[in-house]
Amino acid sequence: MPALYTGGESFYAVIIICSILFFTFIACLGIRFLRRKKLRAEEQQLSSLNNDAWQQLRSVVTPLDSTDNQTLQTVSNWQSKYPPNTTSFIDVTKHPDVVNRGVLAWKFVETETTVDAEEESNAAIMDEDPSSIVFCQGQGCIMTNLPVPIQEFSYWEVKILQLDDKDRLAIGFATKSYPRWRLPGWHRHSVAYHSNTGSIFASDPNFGRAYGPAYKQGDVIGVGYLYQSGTVFFTRNGENLGKASIGFKYPIYPIIGSHGPCHVSTNFGLQDFLFSAANQREAAYGPKQGSLLPPPAYGGHTDDTMLFDNDQPLSSTGEQLTYVDRTAQPPPPSYS
Repeated sequence: MPALYTGGESFYAVIIICSILFFTFIACLGIRFLRRKKLRAEEQQLSSLNNDAWQQLRSVVTPLDSTDNQTLQTVSNWQSKYPPNTTSFIDVTKHPDVVNRGVLAWKFVETETTVDAEEESNAAIMDEDPSSIVFCQGQGCIMTNLPVPIQEFSYWEVKILQLDDKDRLAIGFATKSYPRWRLPGWHRHSVAYHSNTGSIFASDPNFGRAYGPAYKQGDVIGVGYLYQSGTVFFTRNGENLGKASIGFKYPIYPIIGSHGPCHVSTNFGLQDFLFSAANQREAAYGPKQGSLLPPPAYGGHTDDTMLFDNDQPLSSTGEQLTYVDRTAQPPPPSYS
């Protein structure tokens, strides 16, 4: 009898252990299933555009967009003297600053050349924090020292620390050189998302395309670039707003412009992005660390279908938001 009893205890112990192992296995499968479901949801969010978020294409014009012929001629003369580079690409991965400093090699720089005082920018870099940019009264823009890296997917973000509703901020890309006393998106070859109307301007000072919501102080605006297709897109507070321009394939530089005082902070990948897909796709401009010790932290082909559904039209009208250079046409009248 004692032997049988002992055998019974062993049997029940085996049953209990097997049950624990079984339920542990089921729990692991459940956790794995939930994780896959979450990742699948994120992929679906990236691969589809919400039709409700797109507005019908129309002209978005404000008084500031009215540019007179004299101003256009001044810009044309300046760009003739300092023609934008549209063909010579630079492999910045081999640039000494990138090798030594990683992503910290990218920084916005103040005016490089000034012909007349009226052509000066209203932007200034904070000495204690190179990622912090202050715009004063007036109108102007500022660009980075290095172009967008030649990689499948590149992304950067701007946190708006101060911006009054009556003022205007423009964020995007442009070739170099670009008239520093004008906003990006208004002249060749540039594209920018403007805060006051939420419109996209592409090489045209008078015609803006409805794109996304107006943005304001406290928002984080992201700018993405897919090199293979020359696609530019923007995000607002981590949400993909869709394609803004297609075929914009030039040696381009990040650019920020302002009409009126404001304060922004930039991130090229030293910190995690608010747009999670950029972190997953390693879209930072460079490695967080180069061969030099970093300072304190800043407070295959990537298919376009990862971010967009190519079979879906970009607007409710079915029109494409393609980049158009209008310079050949007669000019119109006027984060911490």
